[in-house]
Amino acid sequence: MEIKFYLKRPKDTESTIFANISYEGKTLRYYLSERIPTVCWNKATQRALKMPKDFPEYPEFNARLDFLDHTIKSTYRKYRNDNNHSIPAPQQLKMLLDIATGKTEFKQVTFFSYFEDFNNRSERGERISPKTKKKTSPNTNKGYVTTLNHLKEFQKTYARLIDFTTIDIKFHSDFLAYLSIKLELGTNTLGTHIKRIKTVMAEAQSRKIDVSDDYKSNYFFKPGEETDSIYLNEQELKLIEELDLSKNVKLDRTRDLFLIGCYTGLRFSDYSILNPEHIKDGFIEIKQVKTDSKVVIPVHPVVQGIREKYNYALPKVISNQKMNDYLKDIGELIPALKSPVTITYTKGGKEVTKIYPKWSMISTHTARRSFATNEYLAGTPVITIMAITGHKTEKAFLRYIKLTPDEHAKLLKMHWDKRQELKVV
Repeated sequence: MEIKFYLKRPKDTESTIFANISYEGKTLRYYLSERIPTVCWNKATQRALKMPKDFPEYPEFNARLDFLDHTIKSTYRKYRNDNNHSIPAPQQLKMLLDIATGKTEFKQVTFFSYFEDFNNRSERGERISPKTKKKTSPNTNKGYVTTLNHLKEFQKTYARLIDFTTIDIKFHSDFLAYLSIKLELGTNTLGTHIKRIKTVMAEAQSRKIDVSDDYKSNYFFKPGEETDSIYLNEQELKLIEELDLSKNVKLDRTRDLFLIGCYTGLRFSDYSILNPEHIKDGFIEIKQVKTDSKVVIPVHPVVQGIREKYNYALPKVISNQKMNDYLKDIGELIPALKSPVTITYTKGGKEVTKIYPKWSMISTHTARRSFATNEYLAGTPVITIMAITGHKTEKAFLRYIKLTPDEHAKLLKMHWDKRQELKVV
């Protein structure tokens, strides 16, 4: 960090001072209230000249600048130490210096004010994930706003104070009851809100804010249940691929985008931004939006066919919501996808069982799950599939893929048959 002091108006008879602060490629011009006759300023030393008659307070003035120099550096160092060595934005540093120098009064940090700041930092791309050590993505941060709104409404509805010290086991129980019974949210949605609260509490505690330690307790758990999500097998994907959609451009384009997801394993946020520059020598190389990690995937023949269809460009992207609607329209055209699927889930604290036609459950995420499940069934090593899907543990991966008991039995028979062939050889 380099700090230099300058006159704000060097041509006037008297001027205030500003500090030009340079650090890590960033610059902040920080204005000070100190005034000095311009003839008494030494540009070389960036301090007041020793001129007792014209500026008798020069010793105190210079001591003040020395102190400001120290304050700027210590404020900067403290921020980095408290924030996993991340670099403060100039506006952030200015705000901290305003407090340190007494320009603005320090405000008591509440859970809600901290949560608001947490969301603002996330929106500006300044929040770092303690797990990945990288900036969190905008998609990840959107849900935190929803959680904060639920918390505010919970406080208002039940007239109870929510703050760092009141987020305890009783809060956990009452808030879950509110989300489950009052709002009738699903179990996994409840778990997501609790997870976000724990994340905010942990970050606040790392910044030396006094919080209730209950959020670390096993009783402050994140509810969850297995989801009944579908995947499309190779035969079903073939039926979608062979569907004649030449008279409906929007469905044709949607189908092709979906198939790219099915044969790359990419999330919608990734395959929706795929472009020719990502494809070279038969491989797709792209940095994933959610994890910021690079992934390399061979171009599947189906994907190559789609590239050729669009003259080596890619289908025009539509919104996730629109694509989900169009995918259901496509699925409804295929008789094989009208088979019933039974879904069981918890809502409002009660178990609910419903039957849906399979086509009605197809979404953009079905592509990624289909890729993982089909590759697993084909015998592709799990570690290879995980390198593309981004699952960190085999346990998490096996929960993600969806196999019926019949498919498990067929998979086992396939391995038996292979072993038998090897014995014969």
